Amino acid sequence: MKSQSRKVVRSQSRDASMYPAIKHIDTSGSYKSQSRKVARSQSRDASMYPAIKHIDTSKIIIRTVFILLVSNFLTLSLAAQSLPMSLDDCMAYAVEHSTSVGKKINALDDAQQQYNSSVASLFPSLSASVSGATNFGRSIDPETNNYTNVSTFSNSYGISGSMPLFTGLQGINTMRAAKVARERGVQELQISRDEVAMQTMQAYIDVLYYIGTTEIAAQQLEDSRLMLKEARKLYEIGRKSAADVAEVESQEANYDYLLTEQENNLALAKIRLREIMNFPQDQELELVEELDIEFLNMLTPMEEVVNHALNNNVKVVSAELNTSYSKLNYSRSKGYYYPSLYLYGGYNTSYFVNMENQAAYPSFLNQFSNNMGSYIQLGLSIPIFSGLERRSSARMARNAWRSAELDEIAVRNSVESEVTQSYQQMKGYAKQYVVGQKKLEAAQLAYDGIAAKFEKGLVTAIDLQTASTTLLQAKSDCLRSRLQYVIEYRMVEYYNGGLLVK
Repeated sequence: MKSQSRKVVRSQSRDASMYPAIKHIDTSGSYKSQSRKVARSQSRDASMYPAIKHIDTSKIIIRTVFILLVSNFLTLSLAAQSLPMSLDDCMAYAVEHSTSVGKKINALDDAQQQYNSSVASLFPSLSASVSGATNFGRSIDPETNNYTNVSTFSNSYGISGSMPLFTGLQGINTMRAAKVARERGVQELQISRDEVAMQTMQAYIDVLYYIGTTEIAAQQLEDSRLMLKEARKLYEIGRKSAADVAEVESQEANYDYLLTEQENNLALAKIRLREIMNFPQDQELELVEELDIEFLNMLTPMEEVVNHALNNNVKVVSAELNTSYSKLNYSRSKGYYYPSLYLYGGYNTSYFVNMENQAAYPSFLNQFSNNMGSYIQLGLSIPIFSGLERRSSARMARNAWRSAELDEIAVRNSVESEVTQSYQQMKGYAKQYVVGQKKLEAAQLAYDGIAAKFEKGLVTAIDLQTASTTLLQAKSDCLRSRLQYVIEYRMVEYYNGGLLVK
């Protein structure tokens, strides 16, 4: 062993003498020499490529900031999409994505274009023409007005215009009717938006109602199961009969069926709400299930609400505009009985050349200047007989005007009835909710008392079922009156000048 250790020592000393550089690298001083080399290399790179180093750093910073901004935007967007939608959110979404509203927007644009066209028809019309012809064989030489048998080439240029001076006020009445039609289109667009908002509000309330009835049914089912468990215990100790247990089992099965029915109604109500909103059916629609309601009487008297609606409601305004439009159409149709006076004017020139002897004719510019001509003309058209077409058109326009007046009366009566009903129903549902709260408290106390007596064997299962049914009906009535009050209150606000989509 000693001889082997001496051999190892001699081998190490020999290796150290043979490879001094390796020994120097292994020492700590080698890192200093390497660091100096790296520093010199970095300083040389920095001196050779200073701009490249700066550009790379700025690009990295810009790219990092851009990625952070995009990620934050996507995070906020996803967070906003995941938020539950309130009643106002659903109505705004439905109006924005409604196809019927989109059609009304297109119809309004059509009305605007018709108005622009009617205004432009009052201005003079201007047209230009140019023609060229080559004749072979016998033709008239315009230079000499003699017949010639050689080939010729000719072209002409002209510009003409016309302007109506008097057409029985047809143009003016057409422009006025188009302007009224455009204003009516604005009102019809708002009517379409309001109708979509109303449908959405009703569908939203239906969803909330079935959410409430589902929770009520689930709670009643849970209570009936606990009562069934208690009845079975009492049956085991002989305090309840098998008939009582069977009655409680029947009640538990009824509530289970009711829960299934309400869950199905809730699913259908959500489908209906998505349909009205044009919301994708394959996406989950989360709703705000709580509504802030204050059951206060409307401070504005019903008469003032009715008067405001009859003067400002979009349906009434649209009916009034439709009457004005029909009246202007009747005035325009009477204009066909009057004469029409038009002013015409024009300018023309021409060029002609013999293809076999072009040098014998003046140049193009000379002929263009020498052949210039212009004219001005007045035209008067007097209607005498056209197969009773004008008379029939005027009679039909007058009948349309009278029908529009009757429609306006019908719309006013309908709006007055709607406002009166909504106001009365709002007050009625508010009272029903207040009374329903008391009824619910009494039904709950009665059910708790009968349930306690049932556990002691003092009442039958039929009494318990009757009390449970009364409690279920009280909860349902209270929920229904509360939600219906929301609809009628919003409708009264709408008729009083408020906005459905806030």
